Amino acid sequence: MRILAVLAVCLVSSPALADWQLRQSDGFAEVQFSQDDYNLVMWCDPRHGLQMTLQNTKLTSAGFEGVSSLVLWLTLPDGRTDRWPVDVTPEGPALSGRFTVSDFNLGFYKDGQNFQLDSPQTGKIFLKGGMKGTGAARLAFQEQCGI
Repeated sequence: MRILAVLAVCLVSSPALADWQLRQSDGFAEVQFSQDDYNLVMWCDPRHGLQMTLQNTKLTSAGFEGVSSLVLWLTLPDGRTDRWPVDVTPEGPALSGRFTVSDFNLGFYKDGQNFQLDSPQTGKIFLKGGMKGTGAARLAFQEQCGI
């Protein structure tokens, strides 16, 4: 199951990573960002598009109570902001979902300066930080998955 592979990658990753870390192979690209108690993994494959998993690195569901969707906010250097809403499904110590994106959205991801991932239901901010490494991830999504 794909979620187990993603969780395994999350477990061996440092929770203090500051940049977006990219991995790719033929027909697959994955990028992750870790901060404090949470790890965000975004990946694509040609059949399923762009997906995400937000994991609590303490392997509990703490902080996920009442969360049925997340919003990824992306801010460009000139202040323009885009939002990527995603419905999520709880999977133990993680939430998973599929993004609906376009070239316009992915341009914000590639050129972004800052991001924030939060829950509209609870107001909790799970992650926020810079976008160093997302330009390479955007290129990998395009090359490996055609998105």
